[in-house]
Amino acid sequence: MRVAVIGAGALGCLFGARLAADGHEVSLLHHRLDYVDAVNADGVRIESEVDDLSSLDLDVPATTDAGTVGAVDLALIFVKAHATEAALEQHAACIGDETAVLSLQNGLRHDEILRDVVGRDRALAGTTYQGGVLEAPGHVVQTAAGPSTFGGADRAAAERIAAAFESAGLPAEIVDDPERAIWEKQLLSIGIKPMAALTRLTNDEVVATAERRELMRQLVTEAVAVAEARGVDLPDRDHAEGVIDICRGTDHYSSTLQDVFAERKTEIDEINGAVVEMADEYGIEVPANRITTTLVRGLEASYR
Repeated sequence: MRVAVIGAGALGCLFGARLAADGHEVSLLHHRLDYVDAVNADGVRIESEVDDLSSLDLDVPATTDAGTVGAVDLALIFVKAHATEAALEQHAACIGDETAVLSLQNGLRHDEILRDVVGRDRALAGTTYQGGVLEAPGHVVQTAAGPSTFGGADRAAAERIAAAFESAGLPAEIVDDPERAIWEKQLLSIGIKPMAALTRLTNDEVVATAERRELMRQLVTEAVAVAEARGVDLPDRDHAEGVIDICRGTDHYSSTLQDVFAERKTEIDEINGAVVEMADEYGIEVPANRITTTLVRGLEASYR
C-alpha cells in the first residue's frame, strides 16, 4: 500500500515507521523544510518503552511537497486539529480520486472536516490509543501501544487499512459509526488538557487535590451532557471518575501542556471549545468548559 502521512509529528512518525517497516511505501509530509531535511538526514527512530514492542531505526522519505509523492492509496492525517483544513489543502496532490483518507486526530470535529473536504465516501475517522513523545525531528519515544478504532462509509477500505495496521503491530478495530469512539477518547482530553495547560502539572499531579478533581469532573460531566444531546450512545458508566483514575499514577505531561511549554497554539478550540459551541446549539450550560477554554486562549495570547 502507498501511504502518505500528513503530519510527521510523534504519531505520524510512529505510524509511518511501523507501516514502512512492514513493507508499505510510506512518505512523510510536513510543512517545515528544516524538519523534513532533518528527517531525511537522520532517518526515523522509534524508541519503544512498551514491553515486547521493538524499537526501529529506518529511513522514511519526508517532503514538504505532496506533488513529489503523487496520489496514494491511504492518506493518514496526524496534524494538529486546528491545522486540518490547511494541511489537506497544502497536500492535496497526494489525495487522488481513489485515496482513502483516515484521521485519528484529537478533537471532536475532524470527521466532519474530512467529509466536507474529501466527501463522505472516502472519509474515515476515529481515534487511537497509540502514544508517543517527539524528542527531535523523526525521533519518537513510544509510550503506549493501544488500539486504533475507526470507520466510515467505505467498510472495505477500512478493513484493508485495519489489516495493514495489525500486520505492522498497530492494533485496530473497525466500527460502523466512529462518533462514539471519538467522544469516549475526547472525554479524556476534555478533562485533562485544559487542567494540565493551566496548572503546568503532570496528569498525576493534576488530580492530587480535591478541588482540581472536582473541576475535572465538571468538565467531563458537562461534555457527557452535550454528547447525549447529540445522540451519541456512550457507555453507561461514570466517565468523570474514569478520567480521574487514568490520571492517577501517570507521570506524563499532556500534549496541550507540551504545546504551552513550546509556545505553540493548542488544540483547545477543537476540544473544550467544540464542547462550548455544541452546547450553545442545544441550549446546554457548560460553565466549566467555557471558562477553561477562555483561560487557555488567554494563556496562548500571552506568548503568541
